[in-house]
Amino acid sequence: MNWKKVTVVLALGLIALSPLVAWAAERTIGVGAQGLSSPVPSRMANEWRKICEENGWELLTVDGGGDMQKVIDAALTWIQMGVDAIHIFFPPAGSIGELADACAAAGIPLITTGYGCGQGQTFDVGMSDFEGGVKMTQWLFDALGRKGEIAVLHWDQVPCPRQRYAMLEAMLPEYPEISVVASHVAKFPGAGEDCRAAMENILLAHPDIEGVWGAWDELTMGAVQAIEAAGRDDIICVGIDGNKSTFDAIRSGGPFKMTIAPDWEGGVVIAVEQLETRIWQGEPPLQTQFYIDIPIVTAANCPPSGWFYGEWVAAGMPDEPKQ
Repeated sequence: MNWKKVTVVLALGLIALSPLVAWAAERTIGVGAQGLSSPVPSRMANEWRKICEENGWELLTVDGGGDMQKVIDAALTWIQMGVDAIHIFFPPAGSIGELADACAAAGIPLITTGYGCGQGQTFDVGMSDFEGGVKMTQWLFDALGRKGEIAVLHWDQVPCPRQRYAMLEAMLPEYPEISVVASHVAKFPGAGEDCRAAMENILLAHPDIEGVWGAWDELTMGAVQAIEAAGRDDIICVGIDGNKSTFDAIRSGGPFKMTIAPDWEGGVVIAVEQLETRIWQGEPPLQTQFYIDIPIVTAANCPPSGWFYGEWVAAGMPDEPKQ
């Protein structure tokens, strides 16, 4: 046998196959939200972007600009393109039925965040908003000494803030000396600016207000800006999300005193792990609902500038800002 000839043939065969092997390793992921530019959807999209760049995958994104149908239409197009997975952040209740059916028919995993499991998607990964609502409400009420007037800023179009608000309402009877003197439903998109304007009016109408409950940090930050502009330093504000701008505000000693800091980036990591180790291997996900950690962050445990809480803890909680 001519071993040189065999070696050449095998080598040529491997060279010919190598593009196919490389192609097989590539993935295309589609992610979107009706407000992708908002802080948390943007964070999750950025984590997907980082993972895709590390793995040589393609990332497709869509920002609905407040229009969920635009997101659904883009995702339906992705299905026709044969993407490997779709991840939708914070869809309104009842909005993904058509997309879930199309993904199931095409065999494409559909992941949601902030929607709740068992609604046609492959799985949901996010925080427990009921738990988060209890934590932020109890912390605010205790910080106020269980009495005083508060303003509430919320939004009812998606499950997450609605569930947090439900916990506030459920707990109020247990705190009879806490009074909600103003309640504002934010406009979206532009919720931060809207809540700043609303808070300006609330301060005029209710000068004795002592606390602000915001369904997420963007709403609370708008209120904080109005409070600081009014020269007030006696109002306690709380929120949920743990954005870097929130941590800056907490470290400054201003009205923003506490946030719940869900590990949103960790939620994307969970999604990738389930895709790589289970779903793309032909196995179902380990479960249909995954919950991320939701620690309370105050001035006592606020990370230095530039860090998200989860990555700061994973890095050993260094004292130095992240460059």
